[in-house]
Amino acid sequence: MKLGDDVGIDRLCAALARSRLVLRKPREERVWMTRQYVGNHWSEEGTRNEVPLNLLAAYCGIVGRKLIANNPRVMLSTARRDSKPVVRAMESWCNKEITRMNLQNTLQRVVLDGLFSIGICKVGIATPADASLVGWGIGAGEPFAQRVDLDDFVFDIHARDFDEAGFIGHRVRVPLRSVIDSNIYGKGKQDLTVSEDKLYNMEGDERISVLGRTTMAGGDTEEFEDMVDLWEVYLPRHRLVITLADNQVIGALGNEVSRDRKFGKALRIQRWLGPSRGPYHLLGFMPVPGNSMPKAPCQDLLPLHEAINRQLRKLIRQADRSKQVTAVQGGATEDGKRVIDASDGDGIRVDNPEKVRDLLFGQINQNLFQLWGALREAFSWMAGNLEIMGGLGPQSKTATQDEMLNANSSATISDMQDKVVRLTSNVLESLCWYWHHDPQRIMRVTQSVEGFPEFSRQQAVHPAGRGGPGRLARDVAFEDMDVQIDPYSLQHQTPQGRLTQINQIVQSIIVPMMPLLQQAGVQFDVQAYLKKVGMYLNMPDLADILTIGEPPQMQSQGSAGPPSPGMPAETTRNYVRRSNGGATTRGADLQRGNAMQPPGQNGATNGAMR
Repeated sequence: MKLGDDVGIDRLCAALARSRLVLRKPREERVWMTRQYVGNHWSEEGTRNEVPLNLLAAYCGIVGRKLIANNPRVMLSTARRDSKPVVRAMESWCNKEITRMNLQNTLQRVVLDGLFSIGICKVGIATPADASLVGWGIGAGEPFAQRVDLDDFVFDIHARDFDEAGFIGHRVRVPLRSVIDSNIYGKGKQDLTVSEDKLYNMEGDERISVLGRTTMAGGDTEEFEDMVDLWEVYLPRHRLVITLADNQVIGALGNEVSRDRKFGKALRIQRWLGPSRGPYHLLGFMPVPGNSMPKAPCQDLLPLHEAINRQLRKLIRQADRSKQVTAVQGGATEDGKRVIDASDGDGIRVDNPEKVRDLLFGQINQNLFQLWGALREAFSWMAGNLEIMGGLGPQSKTATQDEMLNANSSATISDMQDKVVRLTSNVLESLCWYWHHDPQRIMRVTQSVEGFPEFSRQQAVHPAGRGGPGRLARDVAFEDMDVQIDPYSLQHQTPQGRLTQINQIVQSIIVPMMPLLQQAGVQFDVQAYLKKVGMYLNMPDLADILTIGEPPQMQSQGSAGPPSPGMPAETTRNYVRRSNGGATTRGADLQRGNAMQPPGQNGATNGAMR
């Protein structure tokens, strides 16, 4: 029995086609939200209306920065004593490799996808087609992490959870020559033809790439290279990866019964070689009961974003229509002419000043302005107090209350951070699995000698079976090593934040333990501390204001000298602390509304005399 004979390709193609039809609505909603996100100045295919206050972009910028802002670093640990040296060396090597492959960029785009719909990251071994797609930045056979777009995603829609999915896969667009020249594909590769880069999916919905390339780069436009669309599908229960041609999936559209039509053989059937969790790592922030597909935060914020911008556009139109004119009664024409022709600060003669008045026509509707402010507050509330998270202004009367609000907003986003950390941990675990089982890779790192930090040594971890006296080798299976993977440094930390942490350590740990540290021969280096403070505050000259000299002689208790002249024997100091509240956003809105209100009126009136 050949590999994959128990898999019906016809039924699989029909299931893929049905899943693509079901996912049409999420794809359309994401395109609509993305149009609002880019506004009307990014491309011709952005939203048609003006977006004067792009709250979706502000939300994604602020929250995305709090979810992942840096390249992750990983801390590996194991309870097995015989594996600790290998794991310690792997940790240093993995952190360098993470930086080299720029994993930060991939994870940031996956997180952004999760804010709009679902984030998908694939970790696997690069085929020749995968390697050629990224300009041979990775070699065929090397592990890689790649973002998968929702437009190319497919999964078993009958599953109530992704863990129950019978299949999950995606469409990949690769150079046709790299597929034909590769030996890993079957004879069907000779029948492949150039795939048109279409503006619409076969299900009828618009592809999100149209927003950037616009309709001017139509689907029939000749590309630089001949490209072909393939589908890679992972079957968890069969532990297989099946590669299909795009026309096999397209041909299944409209066939209710898979037996009505034959779709040929797969281009490639490969037994899954990788960690048990499979190649796809999914990020969903808001799970839906009884369904696999999650809900995204931007889906709840979109109606408020649109309503706020509709009202703001109306307020701007009202402000544009408003005008101030000078009205002159009959018989005072000369007075009116002199008033109109006069410049600011000029002295003029007016015989009948009571007959010359300024009239203001058209004003901003106060009720509409207050509604706009209330909607903006509702958006910030739905987003988890966006203004306090982004540091856009005070939200309460005192700094202490703002700190409490900031802590509450951090608690709101902490669940999203936990999900991103779990995704990052799963991606790094899969990458470490591949690196550990690579039969050719030698992990070379530079480590400091314990007890002698000024010395370092070269350490190498060899593949399994290549160990020996004085040589480390990855002889233990990755699963048996029981490695715990803890990613960190995902959030951005400013130098001022690092200085705050150092000060907290000095005040809460070093200073109270100073007697014990001195007994152990540990001294607090004040100059090194000030150098760090100067570095983090961008004040490198800070340490130069101190000089090193002999410590002062301590005066004995029984030989107290006369008090210093001019200094009283006892002084008293009184400290008075006042808390002055800052202007909040709501208070500023009320002040602006009151300032726009004409004196003695409660509503907007056209043609008000003043």
